[in-house]
Amino acid sequence: MKRRIADLVKMSVLVPVLIVSMAACGAASAQNKGDEAAGAAQTAQGEAVEEKKEETATQPAEAKVYENKGYKITVPAELADKITVETPEVSEDGVIFDCYETKSVEAAKGTGNENMSAGWLFAITERDVESTRKMLASDYPGEDPIAKAEDGTYLIYHHPTDVRYERATPEEMQKDQAEWEAACAWANDVRESFAADNGLTKVYYNGTSVEAALGKAAFDETAKYTISTTEFGPMEPKDVDPIAFYEKMTNGATYESINLAENEVPDGEYVVLNFPEDNVRYDFFLAEGSENIIRQVIGAEGSEQQEYFYKVTFEDGTSKASAIMNEWYHALAGK
Repeated sequence: MKRRIADLVKMSVLVPVLIVSMAACGAASAQNKGDEAAGAAQTAQGEAVEEKKEETATQPAEAKVYENKGYKITVPAELADKITVETPEVSEDGVIFDCYETKSVEAAKGTGNENMSAGWLFAITERDVESTRKMLASDYPGEDPIAKAEDGTYLIYHHPTDVRYERATPEEMQKDQAEWEAACAWANDVRESFAADNGLTKVYYNGTSVEAALGKAAFDETAKYTISTTEFGPMEPKDVDPIAFYEKMTNGATYESINLAENEVPDGEYVVLNFPEDNVRYDFFLAEGSENIIRQVIGAEGSEQQEYFYKVTFEDGTSKASAIMNEWYHALAGK
């Protein structure tokens, strides 16, 4: 491209010289030659402009990196013009990043629904240890710790519990469905990669009811619960620090909901974490091979009860949930 432009510069100098030198051969002939040269110059210039346009049009989009308060997130090139990221300098809620799908925001403005948080994907905030523990004990939906800084600060990932996708018409919603799904996939990627991208300690939390129950037992001083097996019967919390056991149950641990058929439910004994006032208990199976399977039972004894199952996977590959709960139980029993 540089060579073509240089050639055009040379042609613009030679054209008037050519016209003057041929004046003695006849004005008409010189004029024709000049017109031909000028036309060639214009054609070449036009080609250069078209090439530049094509080069600009095909130039790949670039990813956008947003930074605030020492943290960063990256919007990939294919979504760079589709995501709106706010980075407030001051926020009473400790907001660092607040992210939206841009088209949904614009559609909401057109329908007068801009105050309904259309297009909201997630926000990331800072919280201290005390407020994070209160959050974990309360099981408030849509707030998940995802990382921890060296000074003890937690990074919380806030996300909607409903769908914020919006377009002006149903046809547009159907047409842009893939765009919305891509934005949501990116939002989930940020949740998973934020700790590593910022040199922080990853916090594993999927917001399951098991995690909430463990948080309640560990951080809610008013919580009434027992831990029991058939060995000593139910044990109430005493002066044993529950936080140490909570950390063993959650550090590097991923909890997920699973489906189990009736004939797949583990046999044998289990450690029970029971909240009698809430009519809910959690059974941690002791049978070999099932130590990381948990059953949640909702409903008072003697009434109709509902059962749900969960599985925990520990990053170290060796920890067993029921073994940790049994250790907690023996600490309460003074054994």
